[in-house]
Amino acid sequence: MELKRIDSEHNERFKNWKKLKDKKYRDRFGELLVEGTVVVEEIYREGYVKEILIDDEKLHLAEKFEDKDVPVTVLKHSLFEQLTSTETSQGIIARCRHFIRDLKEFPPKGKFLYTDGVQDPGNLGGMIRSAEAFHFDGILLGKGTVDPGNDKCVRSSMASAFRVPMAKISDDDLKKLHENMSFYGLDIRGCDIGRDLTTEENLVLIVGNEARGLREETQEIVDHMLRIPMKGTIDSLNANVATSIAMFMIGGIK
Repeated sequence: MELKRIDSEHNERFKNWKKLKDKKYRDRFGELLVEGTVVVEEIYREGYVKEILIDDEKLHLAEKFEDKDVPVTVLKHSLFEQLTSTETSQGIIARCRHFIRDLKEFPPKGKFLYTDGVQDPGNLGGMIRSAEAFHFDGILLGKGTVDPGNDKCVRSSMASAFRVPMAKISDDDLKKLHENMSFYGLDIRGCDIGRDLTTEENLVLIVGNEARGLREETQEIVDHMLRIPMKGTIDSLNANVATSIAMFMIGGIK
């Protein structure tokens, strides 16, 4: 396997890769950077990897891809450090196709998660992973939701972001979706989630912003408010934890 090498920060390809740290350019180029050995190998198996970038101080990592049909480029350590988002990099980054889909590609029926302004990339990543685990058919990204192409979000999802269908959705499209689906909002003021929900074939579980909850506009189209039943003095959970429990109770184990 012939390795390409980049040692100059003036290299045009390197300058374009740096731009991918910005959401604007991720959307424009339809690409993103993802780092971490395990996650990169997972994404490669899903067919999204366009190129592997290796830190020249961890050149042995290139051996993992020597018999794979993907180009490998070695970067000078100081350049690689400009691309990494972690304090202690594992020395490998994948340049990937973006996973965001068009809403038209979504199945017309199923169980979906709608994020109404979820801001923490770690929370969103955890929700994406749980959506795959608990048989949700896709995730609808609402107004104010953090960019799912954020590196922390992708790493938190452990590559589930490349397997769970995701699309951005406007308030108008959400209202149209409501014509054929039941909307369930997750809120501490709601009713305890019951097992009977596992029999519903077409529903949207709606989770709000970590601090403010659901927007007023969203609350107006929710059919039922749900909450996680809890004991003791605890009245709330981390957004990712609460949403994951709700998806488990609704999606069930098949």
